[in-house]
Amino acid sequence: MLFWRKKNKYFDDGITIQCPVCEWQPHKKDHWRCTCGKSWNTFDTKGKCPKCKRVWEETRCMGCGSISAHKDWYKTKEDLEEIEIQGNTYLRVKKKSLESRLIEYGIRNYRIKYLEDLDYSKEEFQLPYDAACRMIIFYAIFCITDGVDKIIVVSWLKNENIWQKVSPEEKTFFTSSYDEKELLMDLSWRIEAALTLGWTLNIVEELPKLDSKNNHKTLEKFVDILPKVGEPLNNFLSGLKYRDIDEIYEEALLNEKATAYFRDLLFSTEKNETKINRFVSFERHKVLNWWRKCFGISQWDETDTST
Repeated sequence: MLFWRKKNKYFDDGITIQCPVCEWQPHKKDHWRCTCGKSWNTFDTKGKCPKCKRVWEETRCMGCGSISAHKDWYKTKEDLEEIEIQGNTYLRVKKKSLESRLIEYGIRNYRIKYLEDLDYSKEEFQLPYDAACRMIIFYAIFCITDGVDKIIVVSWLKNENIWQKVSPEEKTFFTSSYDEKELLMDLSWRIEAALTLGWTLNIVEELPKLDSKNNHKTLEKFVDILPKVGEPLNNFLSGLKYRDIDEIYEEALLNEKATAYFRDLLFSTEKNETKINRFVSFERHKVLNWWRKCFGISQWDETDTST
């Protein structure tokens, strides 16, 4: 059964309707489509198509994509109380926090399918020093897009022992004599990735919201805090530590879901229902995938942005 998304919450007397897997709850105007072409809210008729009378015994969730028995979607108050005490309480809190933020941004139908997806205890993250060096590399790229001479920037990175952490593709950029305006414009977004790492390292107190129109003020303040091109880096880099990993990991998953949302829009007829700056979100998604060492990456050029 296919579906598409609408607005307004779905209500049913005394019963909460939610996905048995991810707990996503449909709205009244969410529509599913039958093979006969009819679209309607499947919960209005207990899964029976009003046109061809076919009874759908299974329903696909718009939040996580799981297919579950239609009858299992109907939950009493007692059912919900039982669900609430099941599983890892800590991870349930994290799930609600993340999904609340997604809904606040207008991304209603992208949910965490399994609580285990929120457990990062077995993941390996980049070391704070390596994250700080990568932040400086992004900052150096931004400085070049802002008019600073490449020779001066490269000399700085080499003198401060950062050059060996520059990726092969970045080295090509740093050592080339000519760059197209479009490339420079694209690379200027690296300052958003630098800002994100600065936030993970407590240089920045708070990341601007993804739909913020005034994040340039935060960026200006961030750039003012960083050492200027040519200044010593050792003392600055060696004293940095990560903020609470819970915060960073939630931000990583938030931007992963946002990236998935925008990619799905490319293959649908739906309109963007958010005010998220997708370019900012993508930079955060990519750099936090690097931070997480997703898919076993070893350097920046290999960072995967799959969702």
